[in-house]
Amino acid sequence: MGLKAGWLALFAFVWIIGAFLGSTFDYHNTSDASGVDYTTGTATFTYASDTVTGIGTAWDATMEDGVIKSNTDAVWYKIETVNNATSLTLYSPYAETGGVGVAYTMAASPGWAGEGTGGYEQSPVTSLEYLLNIRNATQKLPLLGDVPLPIPNGEYFKTAFKVVTWQFSFLYDTDGNLKYGLFYWVFIAPFAIMGVLSMLILVYGIITGNITFG
Repeated sequence: MGLKAGWLALFAFVWIIGAFLGSTFDYHNTSDASGVDYTTGTATFTYASDTVTGIGTAWDATMEDGVIKSNTDAVWYKIETVNNATSLTLYSPYAETGGVGVAYTMAASPGWAGEGTGGYEQSPVTSLEYLLNIRNATQKLPLLGDVPLPIPNGEYFKTAFKVVTWQFSFLYDTDGNLKYGLFYWVFIAPFAIMGVLSMLILVYGIITGNITFG
């Protein structure tokens, strides 16, 4: 099985290198830029509540879909709606300790890549960075009343699938459609598929003893 194992190893090696290099330069960005940078005043964050109350703030609609964090808890949350100059609503209930009248940071978000709408990571990050942060594999959603529970993050696994199959961002247009579809399916997909199959066959063969090296 030496010759067969050698070819399988070659395909698997090239596939791993391609996935690594591709995901290193491929940026994971799930939404358009929104929000503004702002730190004036203080804010009150309450555990299990999606409302943040400001003191001495002048919040407005331009901040919507940006991100905010308590400087004490240091966890970013995405802003859904600015209700008025001193009140805003988060996309998900606040799951950290919180506090009254604490310093906060509001920032523009050039995208969102982490824990759904109440995440930890800001885009743009490379697909590799996104996947290596295992916290992105789950997201917190209020499934039981106001109590946020961790559930699988579909965006994370979709990104993993794209990396495994070499579907990198340069192949897509701004609407998320493959603009180089013919090139991908004719030249890239067959090799990516062969690489994945080679890896699976190698692992299975080594485990069962059907493939040995040397």
